[in-house]
Amino acid sequence: MRFLFLLAVLSGPALAALAQSPLRVLVRDEHTHMPLPGVTVAIPALQTGTTTDGNGLASLPNIPTGSVDVQFSSLGYEPATRTFVLPQPDGPPALIELEPNSLELQGVVVEATRTGSRIEDVPVRIDVIDEEEVHEESSMRPANIAMLLTEATGIQPQFTSANSGSVAFRIQGLDGRYTQILKDGFPLFGGFSQGLSLVQIPPLDLRQVEVVKGASSALYGGDAIAGLVNLVSKTPTETPVLNVLLNQTSKGGRDLTAFYTGRRARLGLTLLATQNTQEARDVSGDGFTDLPEVQATTVTPRLYYYATDSTTLAAGLTATVETRAGGYLPALDAPTTPGYTERNRSERYNSQLRFDSHLGRSRLLTLKNSVSSFTRRLQAGGSFFAGHQLSTYSEASLLVPAGRHRAVAGANLLTDNFRETSVAILGPRDYHYQTVGLFLQDDWQVGEDLTVQAGLRTDYQQAYGLFVLPRVAALYKPASWLSVRVGGGFGYKAPTVFSSATEQRAYVNVRPLDPTRLRAETSRGLNADFTLRGRLDEVGISFNQAFFLTELSHSLIPDPAQYVQGITDFVNAPTPIRARGLESNLRLRLDELQVLVAYTLTDTRQTYDAAQPAALPFVSRHRLVLTTTYEVEQHFRVALEGFYNGPQYLGEGDRQGRGFWVCGALAEKIFAPHFSLVLNAENLLDVRQTRFEQVLTGPVTQPTFHPLYAPLDGFVGNLALKITL
Repeated sequence: MRFLFLLAVLSGPALAALAQSPLRVLVRDEHTHMPLPGVTVAIPALQTGTTTDGNGLASLPNIPTGSVDVQFSSLGYEPATRTFVLPQPDGPPALIELEPNSLELQGVVVEATRTGSRIEDVPVRIDVIDEEEVHEESSMRPANIAMLLTEATGIQPQFTSANSGSVAFRIQGLDGRYTQILKDGFPLFGGFSQGLSLVQIPPLDLRQVEVVKGASSALYGGDAIAGLVNLVSKTPTETPVLNVLLNQTSKGGRDLTAFYTGRRARLGLTLLATQNTQEARDVSGDGFTDLPEVQATTVTPRLYYYATDSTTLAAGLTATVETRAGGYLPALDAPTTPGYTERNRSERYNSQLRFDSHLGRSRLLTLKNSVSSFTRRLQAGGSFFAGHQLSTYSEASLLVPAGRHRAVAGANLLTDNFRETSVAILGPRDYHYQTVGLFLQDDWQVGEDLTVQAGLRTDYQQAYGLFVLPRVAALYKPASWLSVRVGGGFGYKAPTVFSSATEQRAYVNVRPLDPTRLRAETSRGLNADFTLRGRLDEVGISFNQAFFLTELSHSLIPDPAQYVQGITDFVNAPTPIRARGLESNLRLRLDELQVLVAYTLTDTRQTYDAAQPAALPFVSRHRLVLTTTYEVEQHFRVALEGFYNGPQYLGEGDRQGRGFWVCGALAEKIFAPHFSLVLNAENLLDVRQTRFEQVLTGPVTQPTFHPLYAPLDGFVGNLALKITL
């Protein structure tokens, strides 16, 4: 008995020394509150450490009880040291927030490249519009993302219809049909549905917007010749949040938008609901609408089931029903009055199903499926065009990190079927496409300062054959203040009759395509850029200089012989289109003040029509974006924005549209913690194309519409109330 007592006394200190418990932390960005993956979590005294996962979580097991100093470090953030007393109390992990030390979006995980890498580690140049910018732009235009992309650098808007208010966007000078639009990696907005896509997507449920410029077909297949835009949705949060936005504009626009997010146990839910209306307005006084009449309703529920800590199933549905009407205003108010009108009725239904499972050793299996149904009826004067597009997308991929490699491989099946439901005078413009694709991509960290990304996609398109699409890019960081990217790839697009040109003509007198005499459009592209970052006294500075070159072969163009007779009959251009240019971005930050200056030079030329100017229509050679934001967190925000579009060739002889400035101002007062007021003024200079020239001629029953290149609505003010519960 004495022996046992003596043994207990002697072993007590040793047992106490052996008492251990885990350390659990969640690391976030101090300003955006987004989780930070890849943060180093180290305990120097114990010579142990780890890194945070994709959700910003890290756990260190078997740490001796008592006080311990833990260091946190990540590229782009100020290092931090925190002291913990173990064991930790039961409940959520300890929260650590790191302060960014530069203007770059360090720590942001991009999804467009599939490898789940941080933006500063991706060899492909990706521009990210973060949640703060999305939040600001949603106060200006709650109904759609058109304004969000209009003010993005390197992207030029193209106004395609005064009567429907539709807008297309050009990346690197190429037509909007060459830009692929994704929602959470699902290609939902192509073909017939693309014409109204950007004016039908509300931004309130978006966490970030990722823009990849240059040939990106190796990532997601066809349609990404100029680049792609990936809209990333918000996901459920542990604390339920309800955001409500009420908005009224000075020109008869009204918006009611609500977004809910929350999670309880293994179930999570996000829900977006919007109701948007716009009164028809004739700003110029010519009797025709410059703002169409709009009634739109969107509902987007998404349910998440967290089967285990490593397996998630998400199912979502988006339903949008919209009517648009424009034209001769008296005829809109009284249908018996003679006059030209355009009326749109569209219904868009998208389903998304996604399964993610971590299989161990950081491997991730992802299964996706989406079904998209789009129906539209367009009446333009006495002409009618109506159709139904049904498309599906299915994908299986496996992400396998191994040492210095992050490889992803997968397969996908895409179907795209369009059926015209109106009487086709020149023949039905139906098509039925099926595409099977295999893809492989590897991000290889060759050394501490060099990362190479190589990808290969092989698509078989049943109407136009086999496409082999390699892509390669490299990221070199010779110093902490300098990074250099260079890359290139191939792209393709299967022909359809849907483009900015046919949207402008309301698909009147457009002949069906003949696949037997047409080839798919193909491209080759190169991109290079370098980024300098640092500090000058108290001012954070980031400068990015990019260069691009794209050659587009077999581009689909109207047959000149038929076009002069008023008929659009598409043929392949005999020689390429070449787009080249540069983009310069300067960002400055001094405490709460941020400034962006961005300039884009675009030289896009066609070589197939010697009778016309070489410049491609609707491309501004010079574009400048200026933004200034001053924000005191949780108190107020003030922003001034402006962009300049230089003169552009309009496709009518050698006629050019003049250059113009569009400026705006925003002020938001935050009444913490539940609501804020936003006062916004767009187009302060009241710039309108109708002040430069006539946009239509002829009788009100059969007017001729001239090409659009500038806004028509002029100055618009809006007041928004934002409520957070």
